[in-house]
Amino acid sequence: MMRLPRFKPRYIPFLTTFRVFQNSKVDVAKSAKIIRSKIVVSTGAAIKIGEHVTINNAEIYVEKGSLSISDFSIIGTSDTPTRIIINNGVVSIGHHSKIACDRIWCRFGGRLTIGDYTNINHHSEIRCDECVMIGSYCQVSYGVRVWDTNTHCIIDYQQRRKITELHYPYFGYESTKPSTRPVTIGDDCWLGERSAILKGSNLGDRSIVGFNTSVLGKTIPPDSLVVQDVKLKIIAHNGK
Repeated sequence: MMRLPRFKPRYIPFLTTFRVFQNSKVDVAKSAKIIRSKIVVSTGAAIKIGEHVTINNAEIYVEKGSLSISDFSIIGTSDTPTRIIINNGVVSIGHHSKIACDRIWCRFGGRLTIGDYTNINHHSEIRCDECVMIGSYCQVSYGVRVWDTNTHCIIDYQQRRKITELHYPYFGYESTKPSTRPVTIGDDCWLGERSAILKGSNLGDRSIVGFNTSVLGKTIPPDSLVVQDVKLKIIAHNGK
C-alpha cells in the first residue's frame, strides 16, 4: 500500500511525482525544493533530503537501501534529466555538491559516497556494485565514467540467449553480481572530459586525470597529473 510522505505538499512544486510505499522512511526538509521530478521510495527503503536541497528534472528510484542528500546540494538541471537508481545499496551525497550526471546506478549492496562541494557534470555516469568513494571539492567533467564493476557477467551465449528471451524486452538483465573492485577518488581531484576511472583504481588527493584518459586498477599518488599515452602517426601525405 502506498502512503503519503510526512511533509506538507507545498514543498513539492508542480509537475512532480512522489510515490512512497508502506514501511519506507522519508525525511524531507521544509526548505527543500523538488521541481519537475519523479521520486519513488519502495517498501523498506529510505530517503533523506536536507535543508535547501534543490532537485530539478531528476528521476530517483530507491528500491532497496537508502539515499541521503545533505544540505544545499543540487540534483539535476533544467537541461537534461539526472537519474539515480538504487536497486540495492546506499548512496550518500555531501553538502553543497552539484550532481548533474546522466545516471548514478547502485546495485548488489554497493556503497557510494560523494563528498562536499563536489561537482559532477552532464553525460557522466557512476556505476557502483561494491564501493565508490569520491572526495570533497572534486570537479568531474563531461562524459566521465566512474565504475567499480564490469557491469555485466561474461556467460555462455546460450545462457545469455535464455535470459534475453525470459526478460524481453529488457536486454542485459543481470541477477549475478559482476566482478568488482572498490574505487577511491581523493579530495580536490579533477577528472577531465571523457576520462574513465575503473574498478580497483585509487586516485590520491589533488590528482588530475586528462581528457580521454582511462585509469584501471592503478594507485595514483597525490598531486599527480595522469594522461593517456597517445602516439600520432602520419600514414599518408598528399596521397603518397
